[in-house]
Amino acid sequence: MNTNLKPKLQRFATASAFACPMCQEDLTLVESSLKCSNRHSFDLAKFGYVNLAPQIKQSANYDKENFQNRQQILEAGFYQTILEAISSLLANSESAKTILDIGCGEGFYSRKLQESHPDKIFYAFDISKDSVQIAAKSEPNWAVNWFVGDLARLPIKDASMDILLDIFSPANYGEFRRVLSKDGILIKVIPTENHLIEIRQMVQDQLTKKDYSNQDIKEHFQEYFSIQSSQIASLTKPYHSRATPSPAQHDASSLSRRSDQD
Repeated sequence: MNTNLKPKLQRFATASAFACPMCQEDLTLVESSLKCSNRHSFDLAKFGYVNLAPQIKQSANYDKENFQNRQQILEAGFYQTILEAISSLLANSESAKTILDIGCGEGFYSRKLQESHPDKIFYAFDISKDSVQIAAKSEPNWAVNWFVGDLARLPIKDASMDILLDIFSPANYGEFRRVLSKDGILIKVIPTENHLIEIRQMVQDQLTKKDYSNQDIKEHFQEYFSIQSSQIASLTKPYHSRATPSPAQHDASSLSRRSDQD
């Protein structure tokens, strides 16, 4: 282990699943940078993450304030039932060791799950540098391998991940299949027709579609993966007009544990 590294960066010394986003060669830690055999280099940020998508232009739609607000909602427990359902699935997957959190945002799920499952190795990424920075700064254990990454080409080695977490995030199923190990599973969380239904009813005049269906998402998923099992994780919160404002008074989301068809 590189003893010259700051403690919060030491985790990258044993992070063996990274691949160069430019040439796909293995990335290894050299001093305070991840480098490949073709001399592509990516410096570790002082906050505890690495940017493996420096070519991506950051979107104004996903600024730091947006992720800070979302972090408050998640930390307030509005999505606790989803966290608990995922944690239970991880507990039942004892042989699975490596986990990749797709589109991790401000890092709530990986941070909490790593605390509950310290024996597993977590990698977590988002295309937003602001969100990954918040995630890294919010994690007290310095254990999750946070990185900025591009879903179009994940900077992860082939067949290196035992579990993928896709929680309300976009999907690239071709890349998912590439990085999953032979018996790997994909845990995908999608909204049901009742997701945030009370809020949707309050603003229905402003919505293009008043009703929501996840059927298209399921059908697209099944073009690449088979459904091994599924469950509903739901939570209803009482509304208090003088309480801290929150966009989630009701959350009912579908959580499925799915395996590759091969």
